[in-house]
Amino acid sequence: MGKILQVGIRVQVALATALMVVCLAALMSFVVGKRSGSDLQNQIGLGVSDIARQMADELDRTMWTHRGEVSVLSTLSVLRELQDTQEISSIINRLRREIPIFTWIGVLDRDGTVVAATGDLLVGANIAQRPVFQYGKNGQFIGDVHDAKLLAEKFPLYNGEPIQFVDIAVPLYNEDDEFTGVLATHLSWEWADTVRKSLFSGQGIHQNVDIFVVAQDGTVLLGADGGLVGAKLDLDALGEAQRNHIGWKINTWSDGEEYLTGYAPADGHLDYDGLNWSILVRQHVDDALAPVHQLRRDILLWGVVLAAVFSFISWWAAGFLVGPIGKMANAIEAMKRGEIDKLPDVQGAREINILSRSLQALLAKLTEKDAALGEMQHIAHHDKLTGLGNRLALDVYFEHAIARADRKKGELAVLMLDLDDFKPINDRFGHAAGDDVLREVAKRLRRCVRGGDLVARLGGDEMVLVCNVEQDGAAEATMLAERILHEILMPFITGGNRVSINMSIGISLYPGHSQQPDQLLENADSALYVAKARGKNGYVLYSDDMAQQEIKPSRA
Repeated sequence: MGKILQVGIRVQVALATALMVVCLAALMSFVVGKRSGSDLQNQIGLGVSDIARQMADELDRTMWTHRGEVSVLSTLSVLRELQDTQEISSIINRLRREIPIFTWIGVLDRDGTVVAATGDLLVGANIAQRPVFQYGKNGQFIGDVHDAKLLAEKFPLYNGEPIQFVDIAVPLYNEDDEFTGVLATHLSWEWADTVRKSLFSGQGIHQNVDIFVVAQDGTVLLGADGGLVGAKLDLDALGEAQRNHIGWKINTWSDGEEYLTGYAPADGHLDYDGLNWSILVRQHVDDALAPVHQLRRDILLWGVVLAAVFSFISWWAAGFLVGPIGKMANAIEAMKRGEIDKLPDVQGAREINILSRSLQALLAKLTEKDAALGEMQHIAHHDKLTGLGNRLALDVYFEHAIARADRKKGELAVLMLDLDDFKPINDRFGHAAGDDVLREVAKRLRRCVRGGDLVARLGGDEMVLVCNVEQDGAAEATMLAERILHEILMPFITGGNRVSINMSIGISLYPGHSQQPDQLLENADSALYVAKARGKNGYVLYSDDMAQQEIKPSRA
């Protein structure tokens, strides 16, 4: 009878547990798989759109840079006067050798005749009807991608196709402000393909992506290994990019296949307005979402495996529940027969459960207390908006950092940071956009420092960075300041708006400028005011004469 009872309970417990685990595993597989798959798909899409944005930024910055180079070249007096063609030829040929992206550079007189050119190509030819002269004589001109009309036979094919150019031209004026000619340049379009191949080839889940540069009318200017070049696209993603949106979509392309398509506009850089290009980055939907499908399969598989494992464990564990019950039943029968006068101590499920519940309750209380203390400590030491340290964290860090610097005979660099013209962002786009910018600034600052350094927010847009440096602390601190300025110079995207902002930095060193934390901060603050006064977007290393300044300029 006891064996039948034992087997019956054991089987019932095992079956009940197995059924519960199977149902729970199925439910978790569905919920977690759906939620995780959706999050992962969005993450992959954002990664593709980020590649498009980076490609657009790289193209715009490159065009902005070379436009500036042409403008600077046009200020040389020898070019403006057009007297010494031999010297002009030497200058432009040297520039061509140093910067090969300038495939052809020519200097045209006021009638459109080429008087000097790289490699002497087209010297003596009149190209007054070409856009570089027609538009260049009226002001700075940047022409879109086009075939080489006059130079096609002078240069080798690229990817089996004739070479293409982007034009930059500026007018030339002598010292009497008289128009003397045009400085015309052809930039080989190969550089854009080089950017596509080398900088944005894709890694990890973004391997095998195709990157396209599309003109304003939808014509493909640059494609994957020449694919679709010259064709016109009609895609939702392209329309979004032309409306200055950044994001991703799943679109059906001209080959009938679905691709996860990231998009971004190439809308210029600083004072360069761009050529209204759009950047599309596509990855076949099966390749792009393969991790999503694999995740769902893995969750389902692990759910089934865990259900089988827990079913076996529950069947095995049921024996420990039945054993004490059988022992108690035998003891009761023995008492009935008068063989014993008291029940023996039985170690079984009840006692184990009581102990388990007690320990669990105690552990839960201790865990709650530790979690609460940890949360309170985190709140006390961190800025709520940016997650950076606050003034309290800065004071604590100074104690340990100064002691460590003294032990290692090293130095500390204190960088006082303040955003230039931050208030107009709040006024124009709202405080939510300003908060987004502050959070992004915090992320970029974290990327600039090492693990043992501290970035803290003192309030508003004022932050401070404390880092350990070697013996040549001034050199390391200024290099860090330059890296920070470079990071902050990159545009911010908030609410679909591109925001540019600069930063001023003041630097002081421990122990050279002071051995007291408060004085170090004050010295760095004095250097920051000097940086602001010098035109902002720069850094200044503290010097003793700054302490004599009584009137400090505004930080606005």
